[in-house]
Amino acid sequence: MSGKLISAAMIVRNEENFLEGCLESLGGVVDEVVVVDTGSSDTSKDIALSYDARVFDFPWNGSFADARKEAIGRSRGKWILYIDADERFVSGGRAAVEAGLSRPGYAAHTVKFHPITGYTSYREYRIFLNDPRIRFEGVIHESMVAGMNSAAEEDGLAIGDSPFSIIHTGYDGELTHKHERNLPLLVKQIENDPGRMYLRWQLGVAMKGLGDAGGAERAWTEALRMTRAKGISNVTHEDSHVYYEMICLLAERGEDVGPLLGEALTLFPDNYLFIWTRAKALVREGRFGEAAPIFESLLSIDPDTLTGPLAYNAGIFGELSHEPLAGCYFRLGRLSESEGHYARASELAPDNMEYRTRLKLVRAMLGRAKSTA
Repeated sequence: MSGKLISAAMIVRNEENFLEGCLESLGGVVDEVVVVDTGSSDTSKDIALSYDARVFDFPWNGSFADARKEAIGRSRGKWILYIDADERFVSGGRAAVEAGLSRPGYAAHTVKFHPITGYTSYREYRIFLNDPRIRFEGVIHESMVAGMNSAAEEDGLAIGDSPFSIIHTGYDGELTHKHERNLPLLVKQIENDPGRMYLRWQLGVAMKGLGDAGGAERAWTEALRMTRAKGISNVTHEDSHVYYEMICLLAERGEDVGPLLGEALTLFPDNYLFIWTRAKALVREGRFGEAAPIFESLLSIDPDTLTGPLAYNAGIFGELSHEPLAGCYFRLGRLSESEGHYARASELAPDNMEYRTRLKLVRAMLGRAKSTA
């Protein structure tokens, strides 16, 4: 190595709308930024060069892993931070990075990863030793975890949880172009790794995003069949995504989601999204007394400090539970509690006129002359 502590390695193609924000987040934090461009026709390369990144061309060959290998191979730091142009690195500064990476005995570190704006974080492997044994595999949704774990085991090293975060902004807008790009790559990768449920979930997402709801349902139905065949002791958190997608499909068609939701809760009893969905189902059934304590339990969770195996829409720990809980208490005749939760929902979503109207109604029933402006 060159004496550099950490290299940020990324691959880009036509990322001029995102790249500057990423590079700003890395400034003064990493020793170098390595950008491998796979065929940009915009100003991405010029932007990277303006930030003193080391820029290399790598013709796109249909494999994200190959492009990432090129970026890592060009990196000179002891540690690799792999990051994409539509992501932002939150570190606390150079001193924090030096302190976090100076501890001996580690082969890699996770970061707190926020996949979508407004979502909680989960742990993702993003920082690892610049070691030739640790390389990406897979044409899409590529991973270096197998090599990382193997190298760590061989050398008696641990995997640490860093205090750093990565915020992903790329799913905040229109995604048709990503679905069009991803669909053929997902089909190819599933042929190579047929048992990975994450890929089958994403296949359905791409199909549905491109208007093929029937294809999405077939992909997710096959994934459900495979998950059930594994047995309850072998399911993982990756298996849960398909259950939720199918529950949503059934709900969109007005079909009974009860049996599938019950199955999901049996397999994933700690999944907050399924817990929230169960509470909403109880509300539709008029079982307000059973739903209320579930919403209360969700509201006791701080989404800003929640970092688990999955990311959740932070709204289920806020607005999306305050509003139905207010409705439960209204139906139960507990108007003061209903008022409080409608007020909180209105604070969290000030543009929602329905919340404000319901709050005015409850306050009128309570005979209170409070302003809801």
